Amino acid sequence: MKMCKIFSLKAMSVRGGILLSAVLLAGLAAALPAAAARLYEVSYTGCGGVEAPVINEAFELRVVELVNQERANNGNLPPLKRVATLTGAARFHATDLGVDNYFEHDSYDRSGENLKYVCGTFERMSVWYPNWRTAAENIAAGQQTPADVVADWMASPGHRRNILGQDFTEIGVGFFVGAGEYGTYWVQDFGARRDVYPLVINRDSPTTEDRAVDIYIYGAWNEMRLRNNSGTWSDWQPFVNGFTWTLDEGSGEHTITAEMRTGSKRYTTCDKIQLASTTAAPPPVDAANQLYLPAVINDPPADSSLTCE
Repeated sequence: MKMCKIFSLKAMSVRGGILLSAVLLAGLAAALPAAAARLYEVSYTGCGGVEAPVINEAFELRVVELVNQERANNGNLPPLKRVATLTGAARFHATDLGVDNYFEHDSYDRSGENLKYVCGTFERMSVWYPNWRTAAENIAAGQQTPADVVADWMASPGHRRNILGQDFTEIGVGFFVGAGEYGTYWVQDFGARRDVYPLVINRDSPTTEDRAVDIYIYGAWNEMRLRNNSGTWSDWQPFVNGFTWTLDEGSGEHTITAEMRTGSKRYTTCDKIQLASTTAAPPPVDAANQLYLPAVINDPPADSSLTCE
């Protein structure tokens, strides 16, 4: 048996006024692969906060990739950025579903045959992901592969609405296998935080073989400047959300940092990607949508405490 559920919620004000959306069930075949015994050494009780072991990060990354492909194929929607906070929330819930053998958005603790309600979906998400303004969740159980679970979610109007939601900027995916009635459990947590503007490289792909990469930056600003790694900043230029950028030469991890400004308001954001080869960047196709690295200008430095995921 395979199962899917959706839950979606939007906070309408800074104080957290809430509108809530749909819950949906769809019946779909089960699997029972092996998993690590160490999962049972951790108590998955309460409303979260315990970091669940990583069972199959490749599966989680693939779900994010497929979600961003679906967003690109349906109106060229902006990509979602995978963040550690939502990933932690999703992994905890996927693990809790399997270990305590239930299938709900809200969190429960099991004692023998009984389940005790602990907290609501968004109470749990807030343990990892505070300051959110919009949040949603899809869960599923029994699917064997990332392609299977994303296909099932996309075939359901409610789940599809979350995957293609234009209010979200960030995502986390959790996968668990090895316990529970359905054997495999999948959780997608979606969100957007107040005053957080992610930068996303190549639709959040972890690697690239091409130095020319696509960038998307959330928000609306007057100007922006960028740099590779700890190099020099570009000149300030008019802000655009999507454009092409060229990585420095050399394989390995590369960081792109952007600083945006409107009047006195400034914000710094960044993302990382692994360059698998040193393929030469192609010549620009459309100069209006290309960015380069002009000479550095004297300006206040960007926030040096920035953490890049």
